[in-house]
Amino acid sequence: MDHNLDFTSAVAIPYFNFFVFAAAFVFFFRKSLLKMAISRREAFLSASKEAAESLNNARKTFDEVKTRLDSLDQELASFRQQSDSAAHAEAKRISEETEKFAKQIKEETARLAVEAIERARRELREEVVAAAKSLAAERIEKNLDGAAKEKIFKARIVDTGTMRVL
Repeated sequence: MDHNLDFTSAVAIPYFNFFVFAAAFVFFFRKSLLKMAISRREAFLSASKEAAESLNNARKTFDEVKTRLDSLDQELASFRQQSDSAAHAEAKRISEETEKFAKQIKEETARLAVEAIERARRELREEVVAAAKSLAAERIEKNLDGAAKEKIFKARIVDTGTMRVL
């Protein structure tokens, strides 16, 4: 029996005391414990709702980002195509302007060449006329006597009198 007494005093009495203490604690503090359990449950539910909202927002944001990322390749291809067409158009415009400018330079060069040739012809004519006059004057001086010179001079005076001013 000694053995029973040791079991009762060593194990059963402390557990019985604990059970009585817990029952008294629950009896006296049941309202406070109930309020604490309800507030804890409500806090857990609100935290759970917030977590669910955050998860939904994160999923929406992820879907938006994924959609934008997928469309980014299309936008990049579109921009590349636009820049290629703009570069091609600009190159064509520059080429046309260069051809137009080259044509203008050719026309201006041809015009200047024609003017230079005409000027050279005039100067050459003037030089030829001057040389011919000089040569004629020298020959007249050498080959003609005084009477012949006077006759030519009078003929020139008569021709000058019949000249009209234009």
